[in-house]
Amino acid sequence: MDEAQTGGTVELELEEGLYPLEAVYGAAYVFIDRCYVHLDRAAPGRLRVRLRPKAPDADGAAFAGEFENELLGQAWRVQIAQNHRALFEAIASRAVTGAAGPPGLDELFDMDIGADTAFEDPLGLAMSWEEKYKKKAPAEPAAAAAAEAPAEAPAEAPAEPGSTPAPEAEK
Repeated sequence: MDEAQTGGTVELELEEGLYPLEAVYGAAYVFIDRCYVHLDRAAPGRLRVRLRPKAPDADGAAFAGEFENELLGQAWRVQIAQNHRALFEAIASRAVTGAAGPPGLDELFDMDIGADTAFEDPLGLAMSWEEKYKKKAPAEPAAAAAAEAPAEAPAEAPAEPGSTPAPEAEK
């Protein structure tokens, strides 16, 4: 990596074999808020990066060092992405497949559902909300009392006020 500084502008020449183009683009993108970034091909197999700070009092040499560090980080990210591409694709595929919604009729017909497992619902998911949380209707008081009371002998005439009731005969 060659480095040259003129004015506030810093020029870096990079070996393409060491730094993939995606890594150079990624590092350049990180710096576009602080520097004007120009990418060029210096020679076959070599890239030129020109950084010109947007702030007039900024240190170009410090930006060059930060760019080199960011370039290493971006190169590492590119390598990780290449090494784990199959894993990333599997995760993305599973996420998209899961977002597609419930299975279609063909998938349902292909499922292995036997007679003994077809109607199991241990969590009560198939029960409607109304069934699960229905309110019990209050019974009418007279009807409920009549249904619960055992059959008795005919009621005696009501006692006069102030009198004591007669003791019941034992059966």
